[in-house]
Amino acid sequence: MNRQLQAFPAFRLRPPADDSAPADVVDANDLVVGQVDAAAGGYRGRAGADSGPKRADALRAAEDAAVFHIALHGPADAEHQPYSSASEARAAVALIPLQRQEIVDAAARAYFFHALRQEHVTAILDGLEAIVREHFAIGTRGGCRRVARLLDQVRKPAQALLSQAAGDERDWMAFPLARLLAFTEMAAGRLGATATEPVSDLDGPFPAPHSADQALATAFRTYRDVQALANALPTLPEATLHALGTLDDAAAQLPSGPCAKNRADCRTAASALGELATAARNLHAAASDTAAEVHALAQELTAIAADTSARLNATALLLEDAGRHGSVRTILSTLREAELGGESDAGTRSVRVGDTETGPIRRTEDGRWTGPGITDPYRSPEGAAAALIDHFRERQAAARPHA
Repeated sequence: MNRQLQAFPAFRLRPPADDSAPADVVDANDLVVGQVDAAAGGYRGRAGADSGPKRADALRAAEDAAVFHIALHGPADAEHQPYSSASEARAAVALIPLQRQEIVDAAARAYFFHALRQEHVTAILDGLEAIVREHFAIGTRGGCRRVARLLDQVRKPAQALLSQAAGDERDWMAFPLARLLAFTEMAAGRLGATATEPVSDLDGPFPAPHSADQALATAFRTYRDVQALANALPTLPEATLHALGTLDDAAAQLPSGPCAKNRADCRTAASALGELATAARNLHAAASDTAAEVHALAQELTAIAADTSARLNATALLLEDAGRHGSVRTILSTLREAELGGESDAGTRSVRVGDTETGPIRRTEDGRWTGPGITDPYRSPEGAAAALIDHFRERQAAARPHA
């Protein structure tokens, strides 16, 4: 009977036809991607000539074979699903820098005293440092795309080193590099999917003030990256220089401290970020033919600034509704019991509690939100949805037979 691999559900371990043969590791299409060999009281996963460490469990060894396959061929389509939450995405990305020590130790054995001067090893370690710095960038859709792009700073040198390593060098480096690449490939694919189909905590109001501060910090770091890249270029056209000056002016207006303590702070920061997004968009247009890297990074900054601005505006609206429910925390806690759908072309959003539709809520002509039984519309869709959920729970409680 085939056994699914817990770490890589798209792969399975297929038992051998007889005890003397290796077990096969197969993908979702039943194609063999590696083997598991018995090895002196343990097991080793193998893909081609590359083998993983000895494991006490055959399934762990099968995961090692899957690691080699993912490193060389990329993850299966099933592994490109969006993350279920920002915290799940951060936890997955956090696994990548944890591979640093294994890379350093393997490089020391493979290259001795020259390990940290090996160009690909140095590039990998620099890339891992960049991922550590951007851990909290995964708070907006634009931030997810930024981290996915930065993963290339790890992935490309790791792929280059794995492709050229041979002999003793490959014996030491193959598995640590493959493991690093597997985590990187899977995270990049899933971050891209998450940015395209964002989970609830990457859209709408920020769940806590510090989340807004982290998103603002990501926007500022991205601006500094644009600035550093532009300053490193020997010459730039006048139009691009003018756009860079406008971007500098917009960045100077960003708050230097907490940005979501109250409604006024949220709106001030949202406005400044909106100006930054506009300036970045103009730089993106001005740099299109002259500085491809500045062009691309300006597009990234546009997305991050616009996403963060929109979320701060949504947070300000939620804060206006907080008094009617007790607090923002109460509203967000209530919403965890339900599923708030996206806005339709007609301006409505479903509000489902289990299998029951308690809404929908709809946008009014003056931009507020209302729904069945709501006589005084709310400023935010979250406030209106929480009101419907509360009414639904009250009706449920009233319908229960009393002892």
